[in-house]
Amino acid sequence: LCRSACLLLLLLCAAVLSQTYDDFKRKHILPSCDDMMKNVNGNNQCKPINTFIMEEAEKVKALCKGKKNENIVHKFDVIDCKMKNKKPCKYKSLALKGKEKKIKCENGLPVHLGQGKYEDFDYDIEN
Repeated sequence: LCRSACLLLLLLCAAVLSQTYDDFKRKHILPSCDDMMKNVNGNNQCKPINTFIMEEAEKVKALCKGKKNENIVHKFDVIDCKMKNKKPCKYKSLALKGKEKKIKCENGLPVHLGQGKYEDFDYDIEN
């Protein structure tokens, strides 16, 4: 029994130590605005600006629970991505904490993030 436990512990340690940089990056590093915007932009398009909410989807969804067709306002930590180059699409990012954002709720689900004010966006910040 002791040998089995020791062997299992040894195998678990080896598995933890054998993780790769890609594993680390996937688990702990947020993608750049360029990478995130690939999921937003259509073919041959560059959306000028987009906001990403830094919150679990289920928590955002819960804010709309019981709301049929209305807007709510909530403070979120967000990342704003603003286009700096169109060909190829390249973006600047700005992380903002506690920004009030308006969300449109329909049938208990969030369906649209209201456009915010971008006058405080620092256009010199690079990704």
